Amino acid sequence: MPALLSRDCVRLGALAPVLTLLIAGAAVGPSRADGIYKSTDAEGHVVYSDRPSAADAQKTVVDVDRPDPKEVARNARDQQILKAEDLQRKREQSAAERKQAQAEHDKQVQCEAARNRYFAMKEARRLFDRDTDGNRIYYSDTDANARREEARQAMTAACGS
Repeated sequence: MPALLSRDCVRLGALAPVLTLLIAGAAVGPSRADGIYKSTDAEGHVVYSDRPSAADAQKTVVDVDRPDPKEVARNARDQQILKAEDLQRKREQSAAERKQAQAEHDKQVQCEAARNRYFAMKEARRLFDRDTDGNRIYYSDTDANARREEARQAMTAACGS
């Protein structure tokens, strides 16, 4: 055996005849394969082979049944449907998460705007509106306090506290 082959390749190489028998048996129909030997190497790895590699190798007979093509096709369709449903569910969940994140962001922006408006009104000495010509029309102290209270209530409603 060439030195370039690793121990794993050697183990897989020992399985090649067994796999060939299994595939050939599946193509022909139900059959019994020759014995498959199971043993443990010096490093404790389980090794399967068509020949006993050690005195303690256990012989196992493998029965191979050919699957029903209709059942295989049905299983494939079922798997395809399940994958499509899973993909759709993930898309819907992702869309719902994006929508919720956007709603939280919008609420935060509204809260910040209401808070800024309230504090600007609270700190302003005099409140005013502009008329159609752009001139300032100042509120009385009572009207200004009422506007400040409305801004505080709007902030509380937008921010929750």
